[in-house]
Amino acid sequence: MSRDLVESVAQRFQTFAAPYLDEPGDDFAYRLKIEHTDRVRAIATDIADASGVSDRVNVAARLAALLHDVGRFPQYKQYRTFRDAESANHALLSVRHALREGMLAEVPTDLRRVVLGAVFLHNVRTLPTNLPPETLAVSRIVRDSDKLDIFRVMIAHFSQTEPAHPEVALHVKLHPTAYSQEIITALLKGDTGDYRNIVWVNDFKLMVAGWMYDLNYRHSCQLLHDHGYLDTIFDTLLPQDPQILEMRRRIMEHLAHRLADA
Repeated sequence: MSRDLVESVAQRFQTFAAPYLDEPGDDFAYRLKIEHTDRVRAIATDIADASGVSDRVNVAARLAALLHDVGRFPQYKQYRTFRDAESANHALLSVRHALREGMLAEVPTDLRRVVLGAVFLHNVRTLPTNLPPETLAVSRIVRDSDKLDIFRVMIAHFSQTEPAHPEVALHVKLHPTAYSQEIITALLKGDTGDYRNIVWVNDFKLMVAGWMYDLNYRHSCQLLHDHGYLDTIFDTLLPQDPQILEMRRRIMEHLAHRLADA
């Protein structure tokens, strides 16, 4: 039953997203989000299966992964950007459009509340401390899954193995060595940094590397390690000055510590 439910919502997502591909002009942004959603769903399923969560949390995580970026489609159509600060909160848009399109019509009310809560919270800087246990677990899975796929997308973008598009990295400025002190200072303190301080391409790379501090599940850390995403990002960061090297040491040490936890 749960498999049928997830597949039903997946079909509704595809039905919702498909017309956007016929929008005049650039369809790259829409394809980017469709493919991202498919991968986030797969990663969320992997994390949930490996982490021994309840069946309800497992199903809710897959549903929330499917719907977490629904709002990106109307956002880009209206504003031609994925920058929430310059348009609208895409998580809130995702909740609104998921409800408007009846994407969760077959999902029981109590489970629907968990799913929509995780969708709404997937892009907040830090999760509230008083969330119901199921909402907290699902939110953590979706946030980890989202970050892990963005690692892959960013690496592909910066290595030019996929078509370049300014929206992938939110229109950061290109410079081989420049980075913002605010970003590196926050990360050296163990913080995840603030999108509002991103100016240069290296800022974005640093911010993404700092997501290591915000991964919730051991299996998420294992996936990060197995794909070698952190090494790939740090190897492209220039200059390799003392601050960059110290940040790399601390993040890799933190990853090793997380993987050592049983």
